[in-house]
Amino acid sequence: MTTIAVNDPHAAASYLESVSLPRMPTYLESAGSEEAAAPVDYRSGEEQALAVGSQIAEFAADVPADIRPQIANAFLLAQLAANRKIEGTEGGTKEWYDQYVEVLANIGWLVESDQASERDVSGDTAEVHKEIIPVLTAALGPAVAATTIVVSALKGLADMDKNKPWITLFDRESQRASANQFQISYAAVDDSKKPRISLVCFELDALRSRTQVLFFKFSSAEAKLRHFGAELSINPSVFEQVQDVVEERIAEYVSSYVADIEI
Repeated sequence: MTTIAVNDPHAAASYLESVSLPRMPTYLESAGSEEAAAPVDYRSGEEQALAVGSQIAEFAADVPADIRPQIANAFLLAQLAANRKIEGTEGGTKEWYDQYVEVLANIGWLVESDQASERDVSGDTAEVHKEIIPVLTAALGPAVAATTIVVSALKGLADMDKNKPWITLFDRESQRASANQFQISYAAVDDSKKPRISLVCFELDALRSRTQVLFFKFSSAEAKLRHFGAELSINPSVFEQVQDVVEERIAEYVSSYVADIEI
């Protein structure tokens, strides 16, 4: 896929106004304030992981706290737009991913690389999460993968509390019509002090119904694991100019779709 990034803030703002988002699900519309997630505390100088809809977004300690919500907002907008794009269709992860990346490219992100792969998974369902680790290691590099929160969590899934609220949020948003789709991203600051994102979008397509996608439990012994990956960086001249519009577009969704991950 070739995605051309927008370099004009006015064009980005115009694109944002045209982006179609899904209706808030009825189970969220009817939820009382008591069920709303607590506001995320974006922490400076610390590693941090967020559940952003169907995505686990990790920030390295060097990513400033003030830009973390802007990045999370961009991820959520792209997810919602991609969900709307394939709503009511047979579109799978490729179509979803193309729309997700298109949105990011139009609001100030530069897509620097793009790749895809597929592998068969079989055997004990408890082993499936181990298939994710080498993919992330290749995307992040061995040195980063060795210290990242997400990889550490994948290695220790058996000891995690499966009833944590953010896991429920993640599982809820990863369910699609034909498969479980989920994304993992890692943000760090490069030598020019600009955030760079390593993104991997996964699709776990099992033969029978699945539950608790983060733990990769499903009733079939065979599945296909597809993934699409990209490296992204920020174009500040566009990204910084459209943040208010992005925030306005996704304001009603944030409290229900974004949660801090405590591991």
